[in-house]
Amino acid sequence: MTTKRLILTTAAVMTIGGYFAVQSLSNGVQADDLQSAVDARRALMKEMTAQMKAMYGVVDARSGDLNDMAQRAQVVKSDAAKLPTLFPPGTSISDMPDKTHAKPEIWQNVGSFKSAAANLGDQAGKLVDAAKSGDMTVFASQFEVTGKACGNCHTDFRTKLQ
Repeated sequence: MTTKRLILTTAAVMTIGGYFAVQSLSNGVQADDLQSAVDARRALMKEMTAQMKAMYGVVDARSGDLNDMAQRAQVVKSDAAKLPTLFPPGTSISDMPDKTHAKPEIWQNVGSFKSAAANLGDQAGKLVDAAKSGDMTVFASQFEVTGKACGNCHTDFRTKLQ
C-alpha cells in the first residue's frame, strides 16, 4: 500500500469514527434533555397537585382565605400554560417505560392535548375570579369544574399510576 493510500484510508476511518462518536454523544445529550423534560413536567404536576389539594381543603371545610386561594388558582393557571412545552416527542411511556405515564395519544392528538391544557388554564382563570369574588359557594362550584378539567386530561393522556 502506498503512503498516500494509507493516509487517505486512515483519514477516512478517523472521519467515520468521529462521526459515530459525535452521534453517540448527541444521543446521550438528547436522552438527558428528554429526561430533563420529564423531570420538569413532574415537578410542575406536583406543584399543581399541591395547589389543588390546598384549595380542596378550603372547599371541603367551606372556610378559608379566598385571597390565598386566588393566588393558588393563579399558579394552576400559569402552570397549565406551560404544560404543552413539557411534552417533547420521545417522552411517552412507550419511549421511556418506568419513567413517565404520558400516553402516546398526546403526540397522536396534539391538538386535543393542547386544547385540554388550555381548558385547564381557562377553568383555573375562572377559579381565580371565583376566589376573588369572596363567595365560597361560587369558589367551590368552580373548583369542581377546574378539577374535572384536570382529571379529564389525566383520563385521556396519562396511564393509571400504580
